[in-house]
Amino acid sequence: MKVLIEAVGVSKYYPVETGGFLRRSTRSLRAVDTVSLSVNESETLGLVGESGCGKSTLGRLLIRLLPATGGTIRFADADITALQGKALRDVRRSMQIVFQDPYGALNPRMTVEDIVAEPLAIHGDTANLSTRVTEILSHVGLPARARERFPHEFSGGQRQRIGIARALILRPKFVVCDEPVSALDVSVQAQIVNLLQDLQGEFGLTYLFIAHDLGVVKHISTRVAVMYLGKIVEVAPKATLYATPKHPYTAGLIASVPVTHPSQRAKSRAERRRLTGDIPSALDPPSGCRFHTRCPMARALCGEAEPATRELAPGHLVACHFAE
Repeated sequence: MKVLIEAVGVSKYYPVETGGFLRRSTRSLRAVDTVSLSVNESETLGLVGESGCGKSTLGRLLIRLLPATGGTIRFADADITALQGKALRDVRRSMQIVFQDPYGALNPRMTVEDIVAEPLAIHGDTANLSTRVTEILSHVGLPARARERFPHEFSGGQRQRIGIARALILRPKFVVCDEPVSALDVSVQAQIVNLLQDLQGEFGLTYLFIAHDLGVVKHISTRVAVMYLGKIVEVAPKATLYATPKHPYTAGLIASVPVTHPSQRAKSRAERRRLTGDIPSALDPPSGCRFHTRCPMARALCGEAEPATRELAPGHLVACHFAE
């Protein structure tokens, strides 16, 4: 498959002042650390990991909402890492984002029509605004009369539909879905996930779907990437990853998913690899493999050398010394 967007050795470091008044120093918080990842055209790449591991930061780096500290970002075979001004604005027509919080992502002082049409106005594409807004609202399941109303008049699920309409009004190729259902009720989550899948087929979209709910990711994704403390530790087709995870962190995440059927609970308890301990600080990550402080398989080598990412099977990449 053709690669649409690719990160090569991308990092994002934030300077953080530490220490007291007399011993103040500046250190780097490594939110994303030399990550390489690609997303193919028309696929949904799920990105999972514990809170604070750098998922949202990576998504924003890919669409240049944040400047990268290092590395290269390529979109449609063009290097967009250092684009500025009009050149960056032109590329952004093809890259959009759906934010996590449908309540905070919409301006409460603007009508739905103004919110959805704003990207068109920014890009100077103002022909037939009302017609185009009505059309895209119809695609996300909202009536034309919604144009004249304000965000506070809608439920959380409806607000997220407005956010999706705003992201799609420019007909982008790539959309970052940054935990788009985590703030919604379970019944509404299913509706939004199904809507995203329908829109993907209708508009030929490519998604980076960021989430911490492994069930939702399994449902919507083509491939899944697992992130831990700023690093990608495993990437594989979803069927392969859920059936035979090779990284111990991935195995722990999957084992943590609740089992609903009583007949499977005893078996699940026997096979479960529980994740123990706390996530280390991104200000002072462990040497070697970053997961070795919590890994049940850790050996001396894990604390001494960072594991290289290896392809154990076609499309199955793992960063672990003892993945076999």
